[in-house]
Amino acid sequence: MNWKSALLIVALAAVGGFAGIWVGGIVHQPQGTPPPPGTPMLAVGDMASDFQLADLQGQMQTLAQWRGKAILLNFWATWCPPCIEEMPLLDGAHAPEGDGLMVIGVALDDGAAVQQFLAKNPVSYPILLAGDTAEADLSTRFGNSKSVLPYSVLIGRDGRVLAQKFGLIRPHDLEAWQALSAP
Repeated sequence: MNWKSALLIVALAAVGGFAGIWVGGIVHQPQGTPPPPGTPMLAVGDMASDFQLADLQGQMQTLAQWRGKAILLNFWATWCPPCIEEMPLLDGAHAPEGDGLMVIGVALDDGAAVQQFLAKNPVSYPILLAGDTAEADLSTRFGNSKSVLPYSVLIGRDGRVLAQKFGLIRPHDLEAWQALSAP
């Protein structure tokens, strides 16, 4: 085998490898454990159900208090690398004033772990704690049929679910959601 043939084989292998990684990133959906049959879940078009969770200061917050705002509800955990990866993007999108997008993080994690994590990685959007409460299945109620993180839900100003996403939010997803939620 001459050096041109060897170079061609290496080049084709590299192109095939990069194509596999690229296609895998596009079509891969996170897999988790599906909820039991009959579990009630919201779908696009449904009215978002209210909930009550503690914030980082221990104060109870409800989804209803933000009614009238476009809300990106993001379920995450400190041990979830894609959750951590998308946090700066979500933080940059959080614009609660006027007609901006309100980002609300719901940590499915231990409160102490969340406090410790956010001390090193602060965000400007509110974080609510669902890890130690009866609301721990909240992501499932909001449509997380795969029980994976991160999981995000876009809620319109009228309180209806506009979109749901399994996995990492990317800039193009966020742009589409901002356009979808614009007044």
